Amino acid sequence: MEAGSLPLELWRMILAYLHLPDLGRCSLVCRAWYELILSLDSTRWRQLCLGCTECRHPNWPNQPDVEPESWREAFKQHYLASKTWTKNALDLESSVCFSLFRRRRERRTLSVGPGHEFDSLSSALALASLYDRIMLFPGVYEEQGEIILKVPVEIVGHGKLGEVALLASIDQHCSTTRLCNLVFMPAWFSPIMYKTTSGHVQFDNCNFENGHIQVHGPGTCQVKFCTFKNTHVFLHNVPLCVLENCEFVGSENNSVTVEGHPSADKNWAYKYLLGLIKSSPPLLPPEDSDFLMSLDLESRDQAWSPRTCDIVIEGSQSPTSPASSSPKPGSKAGSQEAEVGSDGERVAQTSDSSDGGLSPSGEDEDEDQLTYRLSYQVQGPRPVLGGSFLGPPLPGASIQLPSCLVLNSLQQELQKDKEAMALVNSVQGCLIRKCLFRDGKGGVLVCSYGQAKMEGNIFRHLTYAVRCIHNSKIVMLRNDIYRCRASGIFLRLEGGGLIAGNNIYHNAEAGVDIRKKSNPLILCNQIHHGLRSGIVVLGNGKGIIRNNQIFSNKEAGIYILYHGNPIVRYLCH
Repeated sequence: MEAGSLPLELWRMILAYLHLPDLGRCSLVCRAWYELILSLDSTRWRQLCLGCTECRHPNWPNQPDVEPESWREAFKQHYLASKTWTKNALDLESSVCFSLFRRRRERRTLSVGPGHEFDSLSSALALASLYDRIMLFPGVYEEQGEIILKVPVEIVGHGKLGEVALLASIDQHCSTTRLCNLVFMPAWFSPIMYKTTSGHVQFDNCNFENGHIQVHGPGTCQVKFCTFKNTHVFLHNVPLCVLENCEFVGSENNSVTVEGHPSADKNWAYKYLLGLIKSSPPLLPPEDSDFLMSLDLESRDQAWSPRTCDIVIEGSQSPTSPASSSPKPGSKAGSQEAEVGSDGERVAQTSDSSDGGLSPSGEDEDEDQLTYRLSYQVQGPRPVLGGSFLGPPLPGASIQLPSCLVLNSLQQELQKDKEAMALVNSVQGCLIRKCLFRDGKGGVLVCSYGQAKMEGNIFRHLTYAVRCIHNSKIVMLRNDIYRCRASGIFLRLEGGGLIAGNNIYHNAEAGVDIRKKSNPLILCNQIHHGLRSGIVVLGNGKGIIRNNQIFSNKEAGIYILYHGNPIVRYLCH
């Protein structure tokens, strides 16, 4: 039945009775039905959003009376942030930090609030003993001076999240602290809401707004089920920190910064955090893709659109110059040979050059000479890449890859690559798992020898998702990166690590941008539907690019220029 067979007002009345799964199915019928579902924003989508008991008002807590621009989008944002929380949520009182408090039988509970024994947090802390619990009852608590935590305590907000707001600047000088069910806002005299330099701090089910959190090594932290609104988490020389099932929204700079070598000193919580990470089950593939597709028209069109993939290499060597057809001094004559697929088609040019050969010209050649271009194209509903490419390209060559080439799974690639497996198993610096980064400037910045591991996160509507610079290392596994206003992942100044199994798409520039001697290992990613190229390698950038699906980008699949020198390998089965 077509949408135009009845007046739109009648269709809206009928569809207003549908439940969420049925709305999603209807939106997938055709574009007209999709537009019809969109028109229910102020009626059915508003009702669904406000009717969800776990969903706060989109403009909470500052403007709860102001309606959002789109109720459907607000509901979608909440769904993305909470879909894994409800399935994987742990008991907040079963954590490593809290186990220390429970062992203390003589611990007291100090009550703070109107009609209770203390009227402020600072007055309760002045009389608190080791491992006492301080219970803040509903209200707004504004501290006029910096709070220094000298003894391990647990600070808990009573009631629902949002009923207890704490405007304070806290400096932790004790071995451990746990804070739960609180809304943190900066004090009038400092943007720093919380800081620790040596101990362990744990945040459970908290909100942070418009401030900074600082953890300096050998301090550690564990953060679960928290929301950060325009809040910067700064980790400096931390041996290990865990951010899990959190939401970062509206950052004006970076949401998380990981800086400096992981500290060689370890505090008491390090081995417990390490054991907790290693005992965690492996991440599962993304779920509910059909529902998410129903909420995003471009994602639906992406599944139906034709896909293409190509590699473009631009160098400074003229295609008509003698150097383009003769070997360079010191190279083996006749070292170039063609690799042939099973159907007899020519797949790629290979070389025995020591540097991998992907740089189309030597480092000593002028950059103002003519450029040449090599294009590989793969067309079809599901692109597959294979073979190997290790040598200088022939000017003007265009090669259709045979249909027999297939891709290894991520698990297969990791099992046969010891370097990649070592990176997967390495845990130092910061671990970010199952978090949502959205609607801000930057996601994660790793710099100055910092190390970070990101698993199963969503990065969307940011300027960039991840930046890795200054000899730092990242490990990115099964993340979803899309709609960045620049490139999804930047690597600069010898940044490296492993980028594997990620879905990177609909970004305004490159999916992955590699420059200035950065040398990552890029495996089994889907990089597609970008407004520029899938992967850009330039300015002496290096790396190994293997077994990826790169398709439907506006420019090239892989763009190599200005002495970029990666190794691109497509494995054939």
